[in-house]
Amino acid sequence: MSSLIVDKCHYTQLALQCLLQINGMKKKDIFSLREINQLQAACIDLCPDIIFINEDSFTFDAASGGVLREVINAHPDTLFFILISKENLNYQNFIPIRSNILILSKSIRTQQVGSLIAHNLRTKSSSACSEIPDLTPVSLSRTEAHILKMWMSGHNTLHISQHLNIKEKTVSSHKGNIKRKVKTQNKQAIYHVAKLADVLTSGMFVGRLPPFRPVITLPMTTSTRV
Repeated sequence: MSSLIVDKCHYTQLALQCLLQINGMKKKDIFSLREINQLQAACIDLCPDIIFINEDSFTFDAASGGVLREVINAHPDTLFFILISKENLNYQNFIPIRSNILILSKSIRTQQVGSLIAHNLRTKSSSACSEIPDLTPVSLSRTEAHILKMWMSGHNTLHISQHLNIKEKTVSSHKGNIKRKVKTQNKQAIYHVAKLADVLTSGMFVGRLPPFRPVITLPMTTSTRV
């Protein structure tokens, strides 16, 4: 088993390396990269189980985003952790957008990340346990997807209700469902997750229910942040 970390921040690299080792991965099997253009060759050589990638390594360059998308498609059995680098979003959770893609904040609690790593590596421990959340990729209804697109374009609830010929209360209800599914009340965080989903894949699932991934019991880890 091996893992890759694509992040220019030395401290983030150290924190992730430590977390991976806590959850059973050997130091010699953890590799760090600084650029996305190094990722394809590394994946071919190592066939990593887990890859952590800072969004700053691909969001400012369309070509890098395209390379990452190709890598993700070519390695469906690898779990990609996409780290949101923007601290002002106040997003401290994670959102699965595909079975092998998790978008999460650098502010997320280490305990949660450790549980996700342990789930993927199938590590077990006799220490205190905690349940891992459902990892079913988020799915929007067609109406929710349409509302989200208009919402991100700057249209308010009244305009959306008039355009879709539905009540404002119904629009607000759909917005509430979107917030619940993306696990935040912060609309800027919702927009950010949606944009990342568009870069990494074909966007969030719409009008379908992905296969359910059952809840399992996993070991607790430390409660510091990445």
